[in-house]
Amino acid sequence: MTYGMIFVMLLVFSVFSGGEIVLGADNHSKEFPSDFDRLKTILQQPNSLSAATPEWLDMGIEHRTRYETFNHSFTRGTAGSNQQVHQRTRILLGIKDIWDPVRFTLEVADFRTPVADREQDRNPIFVNHLDIFQLHVDLVSQNFFGLGSSGKVEVGRIIMDFGKGRLVAGHRFGTFTPTFDGVQLTLGSDKNQAWGLRAFVTRPVQRHSVSPDWTTPISYFSGAAISSSHVPWANGELYLFQLNEGNNLQRRDLSTLGFRTFAQPKKEQWDYEIESIYQIGEVGRTNHFAHRHHGEVGYSFETAWPLRFVYLFDYASGDPNPKKNFDFLFAKRRAEYGPTGILGVIFPSNILSPVGFRSTFKPLPTVQLMVSHRTFWLADGRGPFAGSGLQDPTGRAGTFLGNLFDISVNWAPQAGYFRHTVFEVGFARFFKGSYFDRVSQSTGTADVNYVYTMATLSF
Repeated sequence: MTYGMIFVMLLVFSVFSGGEIVLGADNHSKEFPSDFDRLKTILQQPNSLSAATPEWLDMGIEHRTRYETFNHSFTRGTAGSNQQVHQRTRILLGIKDIWDPVRFTLEVADFRTPVADREQDRNPIFVNHLDIFQLHVDLVSQNFFGLGSSGKVEVGRIIMDFGKGRLVAGHRFGTFTPTFDGVQLTLGSDKNQAWGLRAFVTRPVQRHSVSPDWTTPISYFSGAAISSSHVPWANGELYLFQLNEGNNLQRRDLSTLGFRTFAQPKKEQWDYEIESIYQIGEVGRTNHFAHRHHGEVGYSFETAWPLRFVYLFDYASGDPNPKKNFDFLFAKRRAEYGPTGILGVIFPSNILSPVGFRSTFKPLPTVQLMVSHRTFWLADGRGPFAGSGLQDPTGRAGTFLGNLFDISVNWAPQAGYFRHTVFEVGFARFFKGSYFDRVSQSTGTADVNYVYTMATLSF
């Protein structure tokens, strides 16, 4: 039995034995935190299909088409440009109320790349022909087993989202959304409660391009998260995740322990977030210890056009041995490390970024502008530049990777023929640093320019 499973059992025992729970799960969603990336929260709009269906039926359809291209590669052995048209279609069906306390959720999705320069149409990261992303039965109650708290047990194939998604998340910009087969327990964390708990035991689902997705052989992912919003200026979250891959994939056996404290953004007030994560275990037969830290300070201005500014700091440990670098598990990266898709320059592994900012601005209720700029170094100059295939074991290439500038405009008309459509365009430029001048097998020093345009239809 893994340490993560033992931790889950102890937490669940403490709940059902009447012990006091001090902390709970994050309050991102309207009902439960695991709904953060689900179609039914995305589609809770007046013009959605669910608004026209009976109260007991959740129904939604989302289709997204994105064209993206960049002109100069940054990964070893792939000099030149790249482009892709990516299409994602998601269909959700949910049944509630009529069978309460039992509910049912089904989500199918189809990912395709009709235009791809570098055989992305054969890569399961980008392509997954019609498959099941969610299929679970839930037991839901506002007084779960007489504990006086709302709760839910999910059994089946689920999507999970914890905190800000730095370890486990459903991806919204990217093309890969991790799914899991197993059981998840959620207690508390609705809008009327200041605490909650989530615990799960699952098997990660391995993705295939044209055949059905199945659970990864002899691999298990389990854990629990508890957090609190009792103190408005110091919300807290504590979590432990356990990944065991046996003889599969990288044969990772990792325990990941982390905590997060933050204040929710409010107009004319400063807010902050601090998250620290520690990992121990083995990758293959190599002992593994790594850590990651994120910090941010933000301010929301009281203006006619809402404006928010955030300072960002990130560090993820590195090592000359890639098996000792920080492992970000099933994380998303778009919000803090620029566009992913075919780009995805930065991974949160062997990275130092002490200087960065992100600003959001709404000149109109239907238009939002985002601008971000970050500077990156390797945490260990002898370690790999994750995701690029580049490494200088001597450290003589230095550590300065460069600067990443990212800007996007999002427009949701909410009226007329386009009331179901959201448009987004974006541009990113990666200004390569001195590392690319010196590292062997570099693809050159020319900066990377990336452009995308995207339309999302929701019904």
